[in-house]
Amino acid sequence: MDRYAPLLDQLSASPEALAAVAVLLLLIGMMLRTLLRRQPGSSVPRQPVLLPEAVIRQPPRPASPPQPAATAPAEAEDSEDQTLSYEVDDLDTLAEIEVFLEFGYLEQAALALRTYVDGPSSNAPAHIRRLAELYLQLHWIDDYSDMLERLHERSLLDRQQLSEAVFAGLQQDPQNLALRVLAESRLGLGIEEVNRQLGDPLPATSNEALLLRTVMQAPGQPAISAEEAVQQASQLPRVPLLEGEAELAPLSQREITLLTSLLPAERQARILLACHQPAAALPALQQLANAPDAALSRLIDTLRACYMTRNLPLYCRYLWQFHVSVGNFGHQLKQQLLQLGCQLGQHPLLLALEAQPDRLALEELGRRFAYIPPASPPPQWQTLVTANHAPSSSTPLDNALSEAEQFIEFGQIDMAIQTLELAILASPAEAQLYPPLLKLYEHLGDLARFTWLARQIRDRLATPPEEITGMLGRFVQTMQQRLNQHRLAA
Repeated sequence: MDRYAPLLDQLSASPEALAAVAVLLLLIGMMLRTLLRRQPGSSVPRQPVLLPEAVIRQPPRPASPPQPAATAPAEAEDSEDQTLSYEVDDLDTLAEIEVFLEFGYLEQAALALRTYVDGPSSNAPAHIRRLAELYLQLHWIDDYSDMLERLHERSLLDRQQLSEAVFAGLQQDPQNLALRVLAESRLGLGIEEVNRQLGDPLPATSNEALLLRTVMQAPGQPAISAEEAVQQASQLPRVPLLEGEAELAPLSQREITLLTSLLPAERQARILLACHQPAAALPALQQLANAPDAALSRLIDTLRACYMTRNLPLYCRYLWQFHVSVGNFGHQLKQQLLQLGCQLGQHPLLLALEAQPDRLALEELGRRFAYIPPASPPPQWQTLVTANHAPSSSTPLDNALSEAEQFIEFGQIDMAIQTLELAILASPAEAQLYPPLLKLYEHLGDLARFTWLARQIRDRLATPPEEITGMLGRFVQTMQQRLNQHRLAA
């Protein structure tokens, strides 16, 4: 005790030293508390939570139907930390985006993800980075630049990462103004430096040499310096290149005829829309929108041209096609387009679309308003050979469904699932096979087997029909709602 007496006297005499000792003891206590918390067994292990990414985007599996595997504890903790910050509506939106990405609808996925990122509930930086990758894949460079700027503002990209991302976009669009402004403001790279890194050759002649060439010298005159060249160039008379004032007139009918006869429909529509002539662009837009694989962006351009030309019947026709293409998704965009149609006038289709009809009701509306061409009657073939016995009218589809029902009656659920899966793999476009199989998956809660089936369908059908995609999306939403109910109950 006598050894510590002088030390205590010094501490009592110096308040600063006493405060430093107190802070040191406090830090030691916090470090001990952190170490005790990190010891194994000090906290209750969390239960693994299945995210939407785990439902759709699974690692490659063998061809045989897999068995659900247990999730690692570390991955379960990360998944739960990311999931707890979401709401039920966020999970539905993310599931919708995953369905779009799984089946190759990148434009729809980008639009839905941008709506989610711009919404008030978005707090996951990974979604902004994912949206930037989608924009780069779709060659939407202006939107890609916007996402890069947002990531840099949130300190999610350092200088090296931002530089690599900017030049990745400039490789696709070297003259993109938004990316060049971003390189100038955030990286300090001017035009010449950007061109040099892109591989563009710099001019071999300097500005001074170009100026000396401008002020031509006679063969007998002595050489002049750059300062004298600048002075002589300032005294040269300036010749105006253009005189007068006039507004640029729209394209003439002859120019429009040349465009429509020489250029493909996509370039026609882009040029005429840029010249603010939607009436001339409407035929090319209709040709693009009527294609079997018409993109949603083309339908939006066609709707805009119909709205600008005040063509209500044609606007309603492509608004119906937009509802059929989107399916059960894009509710907010549907409401906005519906309001624009109501501004043009009244139409029976607008009243019918306000009730948010399902796919069967949309098909009925298409037949009612002649948007779906009537099916031509089958040709009447003359029978050359008649059989005395009645042939079997059952099809492989009916056989698979009846066989699965018999298995279910005898309680052999696994055999019923296997029968329906084999039938779907043989005929993936048969929509009647999916409801009973998805009902069995939902009854068993077998998400791993559903993921395996979705991957097999994607391998066989690059772009499945909208009806099948809608069924798969509704199944994912149902399973997510059940997961949320279990979490709230717990």
